[in-house]
Amino acid sequence: MRARLAAMAAPRDTDDPELAALRAVLRNEALMAHVTANVEQWPPLTEEQRDTIASLWLPPTR
Repeated sequence: MRARLAAMAAPRDTDDPELAALRAVLRNEALMAHVTANVEQWPPLTEEQRDTIASLWLPPTR
């Protein structure tokens, strides 16, 4: 992907939509790798911590 980005970037304008999309994909992959590497170092969650995290994902009630 990085080689593709480098090849695309040379002949294109910096605001090219395809180039911007590829940069976003690479940025997201790098961020996910960073987050995953850090989370894997955490100790296991307690049941209470799991419940708290799960409650944060519930949609708000109206």
